[in-house]
Amino acid sequence: MSKLIGITPRLLTESGVEKQFINTRYIKHLTQRGFNTIQINLDNLNNDAIFEMCDGFLITGGTDVDPIHFNEVNEGLSKNVDMRLDLMDKQITEYAIKSKKPLLGICRGLQTINVFSGGSLYQDLQDLNNTHNSIKENHEVMIKNHPLFDFEGLIKVNSYHHQAIKDVADSFDVIGRHIDGTIEMIVHKTLPIFAVQWHPEIDIELPFSKLIFDTFEKLVKKS
Repeated sequence: MSKLIGITPRLLTESGVEKQFINTRYIKHLTQRGFNTIQINLDNLNNDAIFEMCDGFLITGGTDVDPIHFNEVNEGLSKNVDMRLDLMDKQITEYAIKSKKPLLGICRGLQTINVFSGGSLYQDLQDLNNTHNSIKENHEVMIKNHPLFDFEGLIKVNSYHHQAIKDVADSFDVIGRHIDGTIEMIVHKTLPIFAVQWHPEIDIELPFSKLIFDTFEKLVKKS
C-alpha cells in the first residue's frame, strides 16, 4: 500500500469566501514518488486521528509566524499572521517529534519547525531583504556535508522570504547558510526531520532541490 503524506493547508480568500488549499507543485513531487497525499484541514475536530494515518508530513510555505510563539511582540513586521496556521504547524511538529515520523519543512515550514522546537526568528531581514525576498534564481547557499545528503558545496536556488531563523533550536544542526550567514537548511540531530528555507518544489530540475524530495522519500519508505 502507498505511504500517506499529510500536508498543511494555506489560506486564500476570494469574493469573501475563505478557501484552504495546497499548491499543486508540492503534491506533484510526492505523488511522482509513489505517495498518496492528504490535506490536513484547519477545522478538524481530532487531528491526532489523522496524524496517526500518515506516514510522513510536509509543512509548506506560507505567511508569517506570530512572534508570540518565541516571546516577541508583533509591531507590524510579521505580516498576515494566523493563529490557526500556527497551531496546525505546531501540532504537526510536536507529533512528528513524538512519533518519530519523517517531516519536511519548506520556507515557512523551516521557520515553524524551528520555532516549535524551541528556536526563534528574525521578524524581518530588513537590509538583507534585497538578497532574500523574491529571488528567482542564483541565491547562493553553502551546504555542509551531512550523512543524509552526502553533498558539500555551493548551490544556487530561489528565495522568497523576509523572515529567517535567529536562534536555531537545540535539537537541530545547521547544514546550509546563505553567504551572508542566514540559515537556509536545518536537520534534526536524531530524528528524520529536516527543512529548507528555499522552495525546492519550484526548482526541481536543480540536482540539490531534487535531492531534498529524494531524501524525504527514502526517510518515509524506511519508516
